[in-house]
Amino acid sequence: MKGSDALTTLRRHWSFVLVAIIGAGLIFTNLGSGYLWADEGDTAVLASNILKFGVPRAWDGVTFMDSDFGARVNNDLVMVSSPWLQYYLAAASFWLFGENTFAARLPFAFAGWLTILLVYRLIWQSTADRRAALCGAILTICSVQFLLFCRQSRYYALAMLFTLLLIETFLRMKTSRQTALFAVVAILLFHTHPIGIVPVFALGVLTLMDRGFSSQRRWFWLALPAVSVLTIPWFALAHSGYTENASLVPSVRDFFARLVQYLIECASVSPLIGVTVLAVVSLIGRSRIDRPREQRARELLVTILAVSVSYAIAMAITQRTAALWVTGLRYTSAVIPLLATAAGFLIVKVSREKNSVLLSLLLLFAFTNFAQITPWLFWADKNPDPEHKIVAPHVPEKAINCFLPAADLLFLRDLFYSNVGTVGKCSEFLRENARANDLLITNYESEPLYFHTRLPQGMKIMRQDPIYETARRRGLPEYVFGVDHARWVVWRFNWDDYLGIRWSNVSDHLLAEGARVNDAAEVKETAWENRENIHFHRFSGDTYLFPHETNLQATHIFRVDWPAGQ
Repeated sequence: MKGSDALTTLRRHWSFVLVAIIGAGLIFTNLGSGYLWADEGDTAVLASNILKFGVPRAWDGVTFMDSDFGARVNNDLVMVSSPWLQYYLAAASFWLFGENTFAARLPFAFAGWLTILLVYRLIWQSTADRRAALCGAILTICSVQFLLFCRQSRYYALAMLFTLLLIETFLRMKTSRQTALFAVVAILLFHTHPIGIVPVFALGVLTLMDRGFSSQRRWFWLALPAVSVLTIPWFALAHSGYTENASLVPSVRDFFARLVQYLIECASVSPLIGVTVLAVVSLIGRSRIDRPREQRARELLVTILAVSVSYAIAMAITQRTAALWVTGLRYTSAVIPLLATAAGFLIVKVSREKNSVLLSLLLLFAFTNFAQITPWLFWADKNPDPEHKIVAPHVPEKAINCFLPAADLLFLRDLFYSNVGTVGKCSEFLRENARANDLLITNYESEPLYFHTRLPQGMKIMRQDPIYETARRRGLPEYVFGVDHARWVVWRFNWDDYLGIRWSNVSDHLLAEGARVNDAAEVKETAWENRENIHFHRFSGDTYLFPHETNLQATHIFRVDWPAGQ
């Protein structure tokens, strides 16, 4: 494209350029501020090990890291349960910008920003309507859940980007070149997260069941062997890790309970209800879109529906309702921009060229909760028990937040305020008081604590852990298996029995060996640093929008002094 053509295009889409700039500000501002939470720490530590060994090893010669007690690693202590794309992208960022929180989050933030561009282009290509494309992009950047996903050192933003790319390439897949691109995107999507294979097969079903996609049928099935060869074998490699984090549905009743819970999760952070209502209204009214454009728009909406439904079915089959309540849309983050895309098109279609209606609907969707499920459940139980109830919704503590979300203002405020929690305070204390090789013991969120302090950690592998015998055979040092010679202990008393061992056991062993244990600091327990799910996210000032546990036991940092010669 010539410079003059590019300038003309920018002028033509100037309103979206402004939205893209605002989106960049929301995603990149102070991206490196704040500490990593548990899952971000996993990404960062394994990415750091890639720079040392070329693969994501759980053992780096100093500390063993695996949040699933060794279930995710093979006999060479290499992490194999999660696809590696996110770790290599973070490693590349570390190589370019150094090992810090900004570099850990940068590639994922960039993927999130590209998702905004893709939402606009996807609608524009299908409808040639700048207003619809602009509405979709605005709704995307107005989603705080979307922005939280983008600002994580985790695969969420990659899943959003590649899912939208998958749909775009599928809709245009009518040549061998486009087919090759579709295969590449499908493979990348799977290696972002395994559930990425689900929408691939959903699109394949469309080619068989919907005549509107008959032209893609031949090309899809030509691409499928290459996609299968480079994805399916991973399931065999990572079997133990998946069985640790999945629970196949035992009955039809449980399937529908899980499905309802998943739909609640979707409707809590995306305009699922609003899109459904607009779709019904648009079917009742007459369309003024010319026939070719209407067909392209229909194809876009059908693919969004197929992908969203496939995600819902997959999650209902593999995840318990209580797990869905906790993880939300973490595994299927792409649903958020997909529903924003559908909403952008449907808002314009329903408005029927009336700008006042269009603007009213856009404001309703972007700055209130009426397109979500929350206002309709404001009376529900604010303290649900997902472990013992069939389904459990999320209801804000304050009734006003059921209708007019405070998350937007809280998110904006946090771009410029410090929000340091337990891991951050502990890291700061240890950086000031610990020496480089002091051995540390902790019982929770060890990954971010290791990334931020680089202190070697003991008591990482228990006798009951799946990796115990393998680690012994690999000759890992003795401190990995116990507490001897520890200099510092960060004990999160709120998770006292998380590792199957209590502080009383640890302290008794230390005292029996002649060590002196001194309580060096007490740190307020905040549970998380930068939690990805808005229902559990702590904004600055210890502000939560949704009910949270308030009786958290304080974290203690103990200094251990050993007798001379030990």
